[in-house]
Order: sequence, then C-alpha cells, then structure tokens
Amino acid sequence: MIFFVKDKTGEINIKSINLNQFEIDFIPSFNISNNTLNCSINTSQENLEFAFYLYLNKEKVRQRWYSENNFAEFEIDKSIIEEFEIKYFIRDSEANIFSRSIRYDRLEPEGNAVKTKNQYDFFISHHKKTIYKSINSSNHELSDLLEKPGKVERFSKILNGTQFSSKIINHIVKGFDLEHDGSYKSNYIEGYRLDLAVMLPDKYPSLNLPSKLVLEKITQQRDILLDALLDAEIKGELCGDWALHNLIYSTIDDKIYNIDLEGFMTYDPFPEWANLEKITKWLNLIKA
Repeated sequence: MIFFVKDKTGEINIKSINLNQFEIDFIPSFNISNNTLNCSINTSQENLEFAFYLYLNKEKVRQRWYSENNFAEFEIDKSIIEEFEIKYFIRDSEANIFSRSIRYDRLEPEGNAVKTKNQYDFFISHHKKTIYKSINSSNHELSDLLEKPGKVERFSKILNGTQFSSKIINHIVKGFDLEHDGSYKSNYIEGYRLDLAVMLPDKYPSLNLPSKLVLEKITQQRDILLDALLDAEIKGELCGDWALHNLIYSTIDDKIYNIDLEGFMTYDPFPEWANLEKITKWLNLIKA
C-alpha cells in the first residue's frame, strides 16, 4: 500500500507499507440466536484451518480447535452476559497464525417512563463504533412481522438506507448484519438523547449538560429535522417512532438521528398518537 502526502510547501512525500493478505482478507462475524453464539470467518484464501475462543464476562468458557470449518457454534446459558469476546484464528499451510478479536459490552440505555419493556438486549463494541441489538424473549412483535412476505427485504433496505427517497434518510442511523429474528447491528452515535437533553437541565441544573451552545445546535438541527419530516409526509414516506428517546443529536455530525430502526417496521403506518403533529409538539419541547 502506498500513501501520498502533500505538505504545506506542496512537496509530495511517499510512504509504502507491506500488508499481509490476511490483514485485508480476514473478516470475522458473529450473531446470537436461541442461546447460541454463532461465529465465522470470511476469507477467499485456501488451505486454511480455523480456531475460535469464546470469553464470557472475561473468562474463557469455550474453544474450538483448528479445523477446516470456518464457523463455530457455542451454546450459552440464559444468565446475563455483561461482556463477551470472540478470538478468531487462521493457520495457513506454513503454520503461520493470524488472529483477530471482537469484544462487546452490555449496554443499558437510560430508562424512559413511557417506553415499554425493550425487545432487545443491547451491546456496544469495545471501540464504541457499533451497537448490537439482539432480540430477547420479551416481545415477538418484530420477529413475527418479519415472517410476512416482503418484510425482511423492506427492513434490509431501511438498514442500508435505500428504502426512502425523502430528506428523512439523512436522519436515520445506518444498520447492517440483519438476522432472521430481527437482531441487527448499527452505527453508534456519540451525542445526546433528546429526551434527556430536555430533562437534564431542569432536573440536574448543576451538571450543565448539555451546554447552552449544544442546546442551540440541537435546536437548529431540530428545525432541519422537522423540515425533513414534512418532506417525508408529502412524499408518503413518513413512518417510524420519532419519540424523543429514539432521537440522538450527534456531536460529531451535528445532526439528529433516529436510532430506532425497527420502529420503521412496527410504526408503519403511524398510530394516531405518533403522527407529525405529535412529533412536532415533542420536538418543540427542546429550547436553547
């Protein structure tokens, strides 16, 4: 790999790095379903052996020795998982070993008084880039919905951002790795949840969170979001759960995102209590 860097004087500097094929062609993945953790390695290389180690709550509990199978299944009990890590290994024909690991920590979102029991268990990747939402047994509404014709395809398009043509597409977090039961992964948004942005200044004034400057930015982005929602309604695309606890203001992108991707399935069409008039009323609670 060759890098070209131009400095302030216009001089171009060249730097090259030799990459091993397995630094690129080594893609680990996983999912959790029915008390089973499934993991696999995707690679186009041949004549390889694969091994997998599973750590639960910082203890190594399972392992699969080297074999030609690029996947493994680990049965897990119903006890609460606070943290899990999967270590993936590839051994080539010359006995060279390459490894990668994936670690996720349990995430408990701040409670919301009007939200019913969550149908997902939440995990956040160790590098805080990805959220994994794993369906639990508390609610089968989405899983049942996905069994209907065309629903999996629709949800896949919602996740990858191709379902809508209106401006709301700019305010929906991107998802990926949809599983058959409705579990999925999505980008983690660093910022402020809007219901807490409304509540915290009044309830905990000494914290000064978010700051007045941040609230001003949120208010500006609130107006941009309202314009996008109106555009979606005009185009007949408005759906989803736009309650404040599902909306996060990104301090990195300076934008408000809806992180409740499943809501675009279960709130289509809108219930009367969550229409654009109601959403506008909720968003107008935000004041700088």
